[in-house]
Amino acid sequence: MTVSIVATGDSTCNLIEVTPSTSALFPIPLSKPDLVALLRSLLADAECIFVESGVVRIDRMRDGPRVHVLSGSFALRYHDACPLVLES
Repeated sequence: MTVSIVATGDSTCNLIEVTPSTSALFPIPLSKPDLVALLRSLLADAECIFVESGVVRIDRMRDGPRVHVLSGSFALRYHDACPLVLES
């Protein structure tokens, strides 16, 4: 399984999860650099339980960050989230 962040415009991006049998796309109303900065700030501070920007909120969960946008959410595992932060 792979997870990636794909920029789709100046102020939007998608979180994409691809497995051998399925794929999931989660649209986010933030630019890719802004989403990476939010993830980085959450992961850098062990005592931080959430970060938010506008309608996007990222919560620290036991298994990894969970990105919330309005009524939907996208769960990341730590071993998937760390490479996303490091690649940018």
